[in-house]
Amino acid sequence: MATARAALAAPALYPAGTTTVAVIAPQASSGYPDALARRGRETVAVTLGSDARPPAYRSVADNQAYTDVIEYDGDLRRTVKKLRTAGVEAIVAASPAGVELAERIAWQLCLPSTGIPGSAQLRTDRGAQASALSRAGVAVPRTLRTTSLAEALEWTDCHQASAYLLSSAAVGVPAGPINCHTEQQITSAWPQIQQAAYHHSGDASLVLRELVEGRQYVVDTVTQLGPDGPRHAVTGIWAHHHAPTGLLDRTDLLHRHGLLARRLSLYVCRALDTLGVTSGPLSCHVAFEPERGPVLLSASVVTHRSRADEAVWKITGRDPIDAHLDGAFFAYRSSRDSTGCRVARIYVNAPQGEVPWPGLRGELAALPTAVCVSADQHSCIASDGFPSFDGEACEIVLAHAEAEAIETDYRHIRALMEMFTAISTTDCSSTAVPFI
Repeated sequence: MATARAALAAPALYPAGTTTVAVIAPQASSGYPDALARRGRETVAVTLGSDARPPAYRSVADNQAYTDVIEYDGDLRRTVKKLRTAGVEAIVAASPAGVELAERIAWQLCLPSTGIPGSAQLRTDRGAQASALSRAGVAVPRTLRTTSLAEALEWTDCHQASAYLLSSAAVGVPAGPINCHTEQQITSAWPQIQQAAYHHSGDASLVLRELVEGRQYVVDTVTQLGPDGPRHAVTGIWAHHHAPTGLLDRTDLLHRHGLLARRLSLYVCRALDTLGVTSGPLSCHVAFEPERGPVLLSASVVTHRSRADEAVWKITGRDPIDAHLDGAFFAYRSSRDSTGCRVARIYVNAPQGEVPWPGLRGELAALPTAVCVSADQHSCIASDGFPSFDGEACEIVLAHAEAEAIETDYRHIRALMEMFTAISTTDCSSTAVPFI
């Protein structure tokens, strides 16, 4: 635990050179101004105009620590001119809604971008990704992208499977995915998922795919454009563990050595080539099927910053924002294994009723291996698997050199949650809750 806490406390060494960073489509309280200020950078926000923003988009205020706030009104040339005048030397997409615009602006400014403008769907849309990978002969689940429920039901008649997964086509939508075993379940879930998809992305398209069996992983990557083309590097592999209910229980950081890590890395690098990734950090959600091997479920540009994300990145020394500031320096740091700490991210749901949730949070934060307790459920590492909670979601980051220390605290967390859930169910008052 001392290693993890030292990593969090130690000042990071950041490369010099970039003075002003354009943050594209940030939302309120995105965390980017503070993160860049700690690196000695000034930030200019480019917000989306009313015609371009999804309904759920919450624009930043003029006083939110940005040097300047520029609203993109559809005139790309004027926006680029303002950013060039501001001396912008790096472009960061701060939300899924900003990925396409970030790529177009970076291209105009001759700066590194995630991909070639005009192909952003390959990095923001599950359906487009599955189609492109399938055409290239890269293994993916059978997938349909559509806005029509009737078309989806007809597709299931032609593509029989034991179960299907229904989700938004756009990545970064917090609703879903939902497992569906029957046409009735698809029909029932469709309106809710479609409404959420449009609300958060402005696109009502959904993706229906066959349910993939096998362990799931998130593979974090960074790409640097070199003289011979894009060079991809794996910076972290996280194993998903699900509860018997099917909800995500925890994710564990794996060592990047061994046969499994190599197979995942080779597959993901091939997928990134197919998706046209040229620069920057991406996370790939992958399932490993015993018969087919790795199959991509989704790939997304890393845009979100939760407290839990930042805690993990501080421990591992691999904050994606550094890839935008100096790709070569970041790739060098990422080529080495992390501090030796084992890291786990535990997901819990706040119990309902008269339970003292703030007190429970304090109990969780006091665990010997706990380095962060965050109530922000939209973590990029678990973006495709985080359960949809009725109560307040909470994520606990545990880190320690010894695996058993983490497992001890993990068991303690589950015991706490079972006790508080039982108390909540029986409607006990908060004053009668004994902490253990």
